[in-house]
This record gives sequence, C-alpha cells and structure tokens, in this order.
Amino acid sequence: MLHRDDLPSSRTVRTGAAALVALVSVCLLFAPLAHGLAARDPGTAVPDTCAADSTAAPIPVPEVALEDILASYNENIRRAFDSIDSLHVVQDMFEPQPDGTQKTARAILTYTRAGGMVRDEVRSELEYPAGNYTLRSLIGPTLEPSEYLIELEDTEEAEGHDCYRLSLEAAVRDVDHIDGTIWISSQHLTPVRIVAEVSDPPFPITEIKLDKSFAPEPSGLWFVRRHSGEGEANLLLVRRRGVRHIFYDDYLVTITDVRSTESLE
Repeated sequence: MLHRDDLPSSRTVRTGAAALVALVSVCLLFAPLAHGLAARDPGTAVPDTCAADSTAAPIPVPEVALEDILASYNENIRRAFDSIDSLHVVQDMFEPQPDGTQKTARAILTYTRAGGMVRDEVRSELEYPAGNYTLRSLIGPTLEPSEYLIELEDTEEAEGHDCYRLSLEAAVRDVDHIDGTIWISSQHLTPVRIVAEVSDPPFPITEIKLDKSFAPEPSGLWFVRRHSGEGEANLLLVRRRGVRHIFYDDYLVTITDVRSTESLE
C-alpha cells in the first residue's frame, strides 16, 4: 500500500510534454469520487496503487444477503452526508515526473452547509487547476442497484479491516460511475477501499484508474485518506499518461448526528 513518505521528495521544472500530462492529471480529479506512514525513502519507486492486493487472506464472516449489505451501506453514506455541519481537512498532492522527481501542492478544504466546499491553496507547483471537490467525494459513493451491477465476491481483510469484497459494473456509463472493486467494512458497513476505472472517461482521456482508501476519524465517521489516480490521454496521435497521489490529514468535523447502521453479523 502506498504511503505519503514512499514518494520522492525532489522537485522538477515543467518539460515539453508536461502540458498533456497536466491535462491527464486534471481529468483524474474529475473522475467519480472526486466530483475521490513509513519513514521517507527518496529512492523508493512508487508502487502500482491502482491494482488490488491479491494476497489478502479470506476471513470468516457470516453469510449475509447482498441486498442487506447495500441497504446498510447506502444508509450509512447518506447519514454521514446529512450529519456533517462543517469540515476542515489538509490536502497534499504529489505528481511524479518523468525524471523521477515530483511536483507538489497543498490546500485546505473547508465545508459548511451554507457555503458548500471551498478549496484554499496554500502552495502549488502544479501550475494548473487542481480540480473540484465535494463533501461526497470525501465520504464515498452510494451504490444503487439501478446504477450498478453488483456481486458479492468474497470476504477478506483490507486496510486492516474485515471486509465484504464487491465487484461493480456501471449500468449507467458516464464519468460519474465506475467499474471495479469496493471493500466494505463488515463491522461498520462503510467504504474501506475502492479500486476501479471510470466507465466512460471524457475526451480526450481514454482511461482513468483510481485507488482510494478510507479510515475512521475521531468523529466516528469514515473519510478518504488517500486517492491515487492514473490517466491516459490520446490527442493528435500522441499518447501520454499522468499519475497523481492525494493525501488527506487532520480532519476537523462538527456533526449533528452520527448514528450508523451496526454490523450485519
């Protein structure tokens, strides 16, 4: 699993091909869910975070109907969304460059019911827009049976949590829906990890992969902690790929109600 400190710390200047790579990176942030630590070793290569970990061992979880899992999961996502009065979080971006260095950016995301989400940039080397963010992009998606073909594949550990592993195939094919895998906590019925591709990326993007991990905060709610994205653009017979890693820290949340559905076990 990729951590912030696994990334190289050196900087670079924009290269001739960076404009198209930047386009890919911007589109990564318009993927669905974005509408979503060890000591630093500068020589460590960035692992492929958009591939699921196939070594996770199955865990014994009582059989539960998929319909019950989805009903409780969707209810928890909606309750989390409705319970938040305000939110403040630090967002750090890292963009690996072709020469092995990286560009970085830091911002503060602030949400209020009245004003929605506001992104205040602290510093940036990216030199282009960093994307749009919503509260729902930090909480996770709802999984409506009318919008997805969903199968319960297995039970296994992910990110240190016992989970249901579900496969997703978008019935609605657009930039807001994904094909891939989601791990849902069997205890909390909340998203733990999502590894997927956008079902229909916007032109000239031909592919957008994403890998998001979630964790509980002191408020009792679960939020995204890491979002890695990889995209490919094909423009004028030139194909380029771009990668971006986003980390979220120091959540401060005020809530009115944090009731959640208990485990289905």
